[in-house]
Amino acid sequence: MGWRLTEILPVNVLGFQTHRDAFAVSFTKDEMNHKLAELADSRIPDEELRRRYGLKTNRDWSFPDARSAARDGGATLPQLVAYRPFDDRWSDFSGLTMDYPRRELLDHVAGQSNITLLAPRGVGSRDWRHAFIADKPANDCVISDKSREANQVYPLWRFVDNAAAEENITLRFRTFLEKSYEHHYTPEEILGYIYAVLHAPTYRGRYAEFLRIDFPRVRFPESADDFETLSGLGWALVQAHLLRELPRHGLAAYHGRGDHTVEAVRYAPAAEAIAINKTQCFKPVPQAVWDFHIGGYRVLDKYLKSRKGRVLSLDEIDHVGAVADSVAFTIEQMARIDEAYKAAFPDPT
Repeated sequence: MGWRLTEILPVNVLGFQTHRDAFAVSFTKDEMNHKLAELADSRIPDEELRRRYGLKTNRDWSFPDARSAARDGGATLPQLVAYRPFDDRWSDFSGLTMDYPRRELLDHVAGQSNITLLAPRGVGSRDWRHAFIADKPANDCVISDKSREANQVYPLWRFVDNAAAEENITLRFRTFLEKSYEHHYTPEEILGYIYAVLHAPTYRGRYAEFLRIDFPRVRFPESADDFETLSGLGWALVQAHLLRELPRHGLAAYHGRGDHTVEAVRYAPAAEAIAINKTQCFKPVPQAVWDFHIGGYRVLDKYLKSRKGRVLSLDEIDHVGAVADSVAFTIEQMARIDEAYKAAFPDPT
């Protein structure tokens, strides 16, 4: 039924795993720097740090060695990582704080201008909605926190020995594509096509059983026009999911007076509002936007509930509106993608 993602994008890896997210990942750069300073501070007893962050030695990470390395200047500058859908956070992103930063992410994504496709190998869920995009090192649970649904990361480009970027596309697939369409498409055009297909509701429905047990497979149409139509639609969705380019709908404006603390997240359908405390809310948020899932997460609900007990910053408040607009665009774009997909593949074979 088509090409496996691994047959198209050969360099791929499971997203990074920390096994101590409360310590290795932070909401702000200052918070991450503070943790690293604490790790290096000999005045803070080991037991206090263990208690505060749940730190303990395991097979792949040593708490005493991490403290020693931090004191010797082993900490790197914090950087943004893709942690959950539309939720980038700060991390040291190294073996100092995490078990598996992943060599492929260190080499081809961290500090590089790159885009990565995220998708799991099989899911335990009834519905397959497990595709997303990132331009930073990605956690294995960006799409779902179920171990069976951990996402692979597929970089679009690879960087070898500080040389110029090379496309992360197999020669076999590149040969097939150019023979099929007699045209050289860019890696971005190929990614746009793949991303469109993975977001086509008809594709997700037709191949639900396959998607539950294996890497996604992608078919390619006979017509170059169909390829290019889907590629353009998918690339627009990539840009919207990276919050680079998207039509703004003015959704999820912030209302009310208060201290901006997320106390309890509640959705009121009649008011189309997401309340974060007794006096402050985001609206309008249509029901379809509130209900929209990426993988195992209801997107807006996940973003806000993960900040329970925190005071939202102005950037976070603005970000909620941008995410709501991106979700609204996604719903519309998936309908357009589906029409183009059905035109390209009118039969389910």
